[in-house]
Amino acid sequence: MSYFQAVLLDLDGTLLDTIPDLSFAANAMRLELGMPALAQELIATFVGKGVDNLVQRSLASSLDVSLADMALFPKAREIFHTHYHRVNGEHSVMFEGVLPGLELMRANDLKLAVVTNKPTEFTLPLLERTGLAPLLQTVVCGDTLSKRKPDPAPMRYACEQLSVLPKYAVAVGDSLNDALSAKAAGCAVLAVPYGYNEGMDVQALEVDAIVDSIVQAAQWIVAHTSRDE
Repeated sequence: MSYFQAVLLDLDGTLLDTIPDLSFAANAMRLELGMPALAQELIATFVGKGVDNLVQRSLASSLDVSLADMALFPKAREIFHTHYHRVNGEHSVMFEGVLPGLELMRANDLKLAVVTNKPTEFTLPLLERTGLAPLLQTVVCGDTLSKRKPDPAPMRYACEQLSVLPKYAVAVGDSLNDALSAKAAGCAVLAVPYGYNEGMDVQALEVDAIVDSIVQAAQWIVAHTSRDE
């Protein structure tokens, strides 16, 4: 039995459905560049490795960024940022079970962090706008360090900020990036099945458990925690 002390939560696709805002900004960017809009379902598969990667994939209309016209990237990035700043959080919604799940974690004295590949300039306003910020002890963004998920550095840094050893932390996410980052950092990892995962089946991930909601994640963590150690 482990003694879990902290939960490291992914943001997009785990706590919040941000696809409506990301899709709007990506398509507004494409339209300004004279390209046709893409289906929201396709853009959802582009999410997971940060905003720059999303812009490149949106330019390529594909997960294969080598198909993108990189000469357009600086302009495309600037256009995307402009539109995303305008709509960030406007149509994003909390997934069912997030708030009661986080409250259950807090009630069991678990420290909470968000570890995301989203840049700070978008992450912090989004957390404030959705009311999640007061529940968190720390936030690690895609530009907090020089490396992002799937590298283990963000998970380890979050543990340092919370004064918790990685073996006493559980990461909760929706993608391969979360699973690889957490496992390499020495954390347990849970996956939710409703997120994005770049179009892949979450069942293929190497995780400790797949949970249907953040409430179920909280219940799993509490059930797997012994306060007697």
